[in-house]
Amino acid sequence: MLRTSLGASAAALVPGLACGVDDEEIFAGAAAEPTTTTSTTSTTAPPTTATTSPPATESTATESTGIGTPAVDGELVIGFTYTQGAGGKNERPYVAVWLEDTAGELVTTIALWYELGRRGDRWLDHLTRWYELDLDRTLSGTPSDAATVSSATRAAGAYSVAWDGTIGADPAPAGEYVLCIEAVREEGPHSLICEPLTLAGSLPQLALPDDGELSAVSARIDV
Repeated sequence: MLRTSLGASAAALVPGLACGVDDEEIFAGAAAEPTTTTSTTSTTAPPTTATTSPPATESTATESTGIGTPAVDGELVIGFTYTQGAGGKNERPYVAVWLEDTAGELVTTIALWYELGRRGDRWLDHLTRWYELDLDRTLSGTPSDAATVSSATRAAGAYSVAWDGTIGADPAPAGEYVLCIEAVREEGPHSLICEPLTLAGSLPQLALPDDGELSAVSARIDV
């Protein structure tokens, strides 16, 4: 804050101004000794306007650094075709679709198809990769999200599943992930596809390689 220095005018006093002195002496003294007045002019500098760049807001920092960018702006849609080949029992397959991080840890389970009745969960460990990741997650103290995404098995055919981009109630951050799809039938072949992908809000149609009874696998983000 600028401080303003104020000056004041000063005037010389007429000598002899005191109680009991008559007018003649006053005027005689005033004529003999003329009064000199000295004035001091104060100069006030105009205020200076300081121009300061506003601090970067959180949104600006987010835009410049990418921190806080969601992995999915819309829905991540995964499509695949399951074709039952020769061998094994004529049973519907168990299927798991999930995302891992680059360290191989389970991020989220997108879909899990298995036999919900007849103690079908005892065969979940045949989905070997997903089962081990989910078990590690559970042992570390993070609850399994399988119960919230599980549904019954499907017959052979073309399907798609979708992920809204959230983990719990929070949007997943943009970054590098690994998309995995695993399928297995009782006494039948085991199929596993894992493909790295970058999720940064959008994703054009991405084709993944076939494996075993899984084919025509694709991933894209729909706004």
